Amino acid sequence: MTEFTVPDCLVFKFEEIDCDAYEVDTTVYVLYDKKEHQYVVRGQRRCCPKRNSCSYSFVCEFAHELADFLQYVMCKDNTVNEILYNYDNLPYDSNELTFEFLDNNDHTDYEISGYNEQTFDRKRLLKNLRMLRNVSNNY
Repeated sequence: MTEFTVPDCLVFKFEEIDCDAYEVDTTVYVLYDKKEHQYVVRGQRRCCPKRNSCSYSFVCEFAHELADFLQYVMCKDNTVNEILYNYDNLPYDSNELTFEFLDNNDHTDYEISGYNEQTFDRKRLLKNLRMLRNVSNNY
């Protein structure tokens, strides 16, 4: 059986920086699946010494739903690193995409742009999510 991969797909990575500890608290990857007409989220809180945190998934149709979700999982007092990647090795079906895969394949070779220590700005986020939806992701 031949395994297919998507040749081109933009993916946003958001890293929430804890303002007290100054370390990454939450990492979230976001892409838009054009086949299914939905945003796909794979995220994870950082692991702590006492227990490992599990990854989570979220899908939604509209950018404002995704913005609501991100505002809920990230503290408004913390800053966010925003990085845009162009992956060329994603599985063809977004349901097969895991946080671990995105995290393990996270590399500067795929990075298009990045902005560190940004305040969480809903207006900018919605603009970026609309842009993500309108690019030619071959999902």
